[in-house]
Amino acid sequence: MLKPKVKITKKEIRKDPLLETVNNALDKINRNKQMITRIGIGLISIIVLVIFYTNRQSAKQKPADIIFGKALVLLDTGDIENAQFQFELLSDNHESTEAGRLSLYFLGSILFNKEEFEVSKSHLIEFVSNSKDDEVLANAHIMLSGIFQQQLNLEKEEDHLQLALKHSTNKNNQNSIELILAEYYAQNGKNDMALAIVEKIQAFDNVSSNDKKKAEELSGMLSQ
Repeated sequence: MLKPKVKITKKEIRKDPLLETVNNALDKINRNKQMITRIGIGLISIIVLVIFYTNRQSAKQKPADIIFGKALVLLDTGDIENAQFQFELLSDNHESTEAGRLSLYFLGSILFNKEEFEVSKSHLIEFVSNSKDDEVLANAHIMLSGIFQQQLNLEKEEDHLQLALKHSTNKNNQNSIELILAEYYAQNGKNDMALAIVEKIQAFDNVSSNDKKKAEELSGMLSQ
């Protein structure tokens, strides 16, 4: 006879220092999901242009384009499960096409939001190893940073934040990434480095309301 599963409450989890650290990492990932989603808005239209207008339309490419277009529509309408299935078809059967390459990013993103971090990481690492310098690449590195934070790998967490900043070409996105980096520094005893970033962001005239709020929160935390 199977023993009943023991239900562990969040309060009990917080009693264990290691599990509490992991739980805090998950909380931070959830807080930053909004920023990651915000950066991702608008990427779909860019990707469609890449797929349908800049790529060579060979006989091999066209079937992948059709599947990719269907997957994007499903994703845009909120049908995540079927979108994931279409992206999996692309990565399995059309991996040599541009659509197949980009499907790895979308699979990684979908699984990241589902908190299936290990599988998400494998897709994202494969994507960044074969990707071009663009905003999609920056967003993939942000997600990888969050995954490595959850896995308590501080070195790789910082490495991927730096890579995200390096590959980002959008000023607003750069500000958001720098603030995540400042939060990383603050949480790891590098207050001077965190404060330098926060003060730089606060000195800018054109800063989004979300970034301005986060900079103020970090400034208050660092001044305590």
